[in-house]
Amino acid sequence: MKIFVTGGSGFVGQSIIPILIENGFEILALARSPKSASKIKSMGAIPIVDDLTTLSKNTEHALKGCDYVLHSAAHMDLTYDKELFYKINVNATKDLLKKSKENGIEKFIYISAAPVVPGSPIINLSEKDAGKKLPKALYPKTKAIAEKAVLAANTTSFKTISLRPPAIWGPNNHHYDDLLENVKNGKWRWIGGGHQILSTIHVKNLASAVIAAFKSEKGGEAYFVTDGDRRSVKKTFTAILNAEGLDPGDKELPRNVALFFAHLFGGIWKILRLKSRPPVMPLMIRLMGTEFSVSDQKARDQLGYKNVIDFQQGVKELKS
Repeated sequence: MKIFVTGGSGFVGQSIIPILIENGFEILALARSPKSASKIKSMGAIPIVDDLTTLSKNTEHALKGCDYVLHSAAHMDLTYDKELFYKINVNATKDLLKKSKENGIEKFIYISAAPVVPGSPIINLSEKDAGKKLPKALYPKTKAIAEKAVLAANTTSFKTISLRPPAIWGPNNHHYDDLLENVKNGKWRWIGGGHQILSTIHVKNLASAVIAAFKSEKGGEAYFVTDGDRRSVKKTFTAILNAEGLDPGDKELPRNVALFFAHLFGGIWKILRLKSRPPVMPLMIRLMGTEFSVSDQKARDQLGYKNVIDFQQGVKELKS
């Protein structure tokens, strides 16, 4: 089976592509730059030179020779700049969906995000109990819009599945660079004490979910996928930071204080139309300062998803 992958040179793509190849899949992956193409080639995949936001005949030709699509590329920067969020997360996804369907793709797997569901706190939430409204923050909002398009495109001959991972972790995760820098500079604070539960998923477990989704006959469904346990924010990130040789300490910041400044900075950034990252955003408080836990029982029951690595094993890998 041949899979066309987007986001192949990113953290998720670089972690999942080798696992897919080990499981017998042939991978063609989108590459926007020579650097990305080199990374993809070094993993044993075939780079397809193109831009996700302006897909050309290169992609259409590649899709004709593939069976499945894994769409993991996304814009997830913590800013208030709407243009890129909609251009990459919504418009590009809809275009790839259309081209995939037109060129004979059998199954389209979309890497969504657990925060596409509205509300806070989120406590052991299942798919059937999730609200239907869009979340407020740009990243989960645009991911939710794209997910709705993906699921609506499902037919008997073009199956679509959306996987909703919460906080993804594992080796070489550049998304945690800011966290590491704040700890190094002594700026890290545990919002609300850090005792609230945060669902997570190791990137190897996400790869297991992707393979389960490809093998399943299901379509038109969204699935939360997690590491399968319940851990606090403090336990999770203390272990990850310790593996990096860092001590986050025990300094705390009351949740209401953090939320006040998040909304204050958000107002300033919106009024001034700033495109940089503010020091803190309400989305960060929603995910790091409030319980955000989801149940993946539906994925285990319907897709046969199983996590292949537990938290302790994942931390050991970080240390090695």
